[in-house]
Amino acid sequence: MEGSGEPLVFVSGTFTKLQMWNYQIEFFRDKMTVLAFDNRGAGKSSRPDFPYTMEMLVEDLKQLLDYLGIKEGIHLCGSSMGAMISQKFALKYPKMVKTLILCAPTSYYPSKTSDQNKLTYDLLEKLESAEEKAKYWFPLMYSRNFKKRLESDSEFFEEICNDMSFCYHLIDPPIYKDYVNQNEALRNFDMRESIKNISQPTLILAGSKDKMAMPGMIQSMHEEIPNSQLEIIPGVGHAFNIESPEETNRIIWNFIQEHIS
Repeated sequence: MEGSGEPLVFVSGTFTKLQMWNYQIEFFRDKMTVLAFDNRGAGKSSRPDFPYTMEMLVEDLKQLLDYLGIKEGIHLCGSSMGAMISQKFALKYPKMVKTLILCAPTSYYPSKTSDQNKLTYDLLEKLESAEEKAKYWFPLMYSRNFKKRLESDSEFFEEICNDMSFCYHLIDPPIYKDYVNQNEALRNFDMRESIKNISQPTLILAGSKDKMAMPGMIQSMHEEIPNSQLEIIPGVGHAFNIESPEETNRIIWNFIQEHIS
């Protein structure tokens, strides 16, 4: 936790660590109290070996905030799975959340997708080098142009790996059981009937080249969440906060400034 002022809480995506928010932490720590953490099953947090549920991840966040004495006025920003956690948290603890920022979100995750993920983890387990595992994710996480730069510029590749936690030769990398256990939290996630009850001012933020958060789903969420605004960053993929950090930070900060005390 860094900075002072109203709390901005970053919730990471599946298998990623708090370092995925480094560009945002650097920008916002002079403006707000910034908190980022590792979800259960990732980074330096505990990794109990049983299937997780979304409710567990929501309560992990609640217990962390209770421990830190943060009771209200949170600007809650989640990406991918972190956006799932954030949606559920905002509905369960509405008085704690001042604004909601959903990055590359979805309101629905069918069980068949979780089953397909399991096949992916089986494949990853067979890849020997950390670099092979990292590069497997590039087409899913990044736009084609960003992927090409990562593959052609070794110094840039190392910078992203070391700073952003999207590569697998870092300290505390995920192992097979971590993939499987976090993946179970995604199974049957379905907020399509519930998101209309989200009452907080909400920013929905997505990349135009995202292969996982589909445009139709994003638009539907914007239409269903009453007090929401939608921003699409052109030319970037699922991890747009890493591909285009300046634009991401600008959009989030402009939104927060409309609601900060």
